[in-house]
Amino acid sequence: MKKVFLVLFVAFFAVAFTYAQSKMAASVQGTLSFPTGDFGDGAGTGFGASGTFVYSVSPMLDVTGSVGYIKWGTKESIPGYEVSSSDIPILIGLRYTFGKGQFLPYGAAEVGLHMLSSSVKGDLFGFPVDESSTETKFGIAPGFGFLYKFNPKTALDVNAKYNMIFTEGSSTTHLSVDVGVLFGL
Repeated sequence: MKKVFLVLFVAFFAVAFTYAQSKMAASVQGTLSFPTGDFGDGAGTGFGASGTFVYSVSPMLDVTGSVGYIKWGTKESIPGYEVSSSDIPILIGLRYTFGKGQFLPYGAAEVGLHMLSSSVKGDLFGFPVDESSTETKFGIAPGFGFLYKFNPKTALDVNAKYNMIFTEGSSTTHLSVDVGVLFGL
C-alpha cells in the first residue's frame, strides 16, 4: 500500500510540475534606449539587453520579472574625457494580453529597483580624473507591445516602455524598445 501511495504521490507532483511548466516562459531581448527629459539633455542613445521570466496567471494575464543592463554614452563627446552612465533594472510587473491567436498585443506595467551608475575618466590640466558614483532608486515603467507566435512555445516579443526612475531633482526618464524571443518552458 505504501508503494502505491508513493507512486500516486510522485505521479501527482510530476503532472502538477508539468502543468506548471506550461504556464511559464522566458525571453531574451536586445534593448535600444532613448533618454528623455533632463537626462536626455546630456545622455545619448543607450544599448543593452534583458531577460524576462513570465508566469501566466490566466490566459490573458501574466506576472513578469526581469533583469537587464543598459549603457549610455554622452550626446556630444568631450575631448580628453570618457563619460558614461548605466542602469541595471530589476523589475516585477503585470502584462495583460488582448485577444487570442497568432498576433497578441499587450499592455504592461512594471515596478522595481534601478541600480544606476555613472563615471567620468580623463585628464584635467595634466591631472588624472577617475570619478564614479552608484545609487539604487525606485522606478516604474508602463508600456505596450505584442507577441507574434511562431509556434505554441516560441514567439517574437516586441515592446516599448517609458521608464521613470525617481532620482533627486527631476526623475531620470527614458523610452526603451525591446525586441526578443519568448520561449515556453
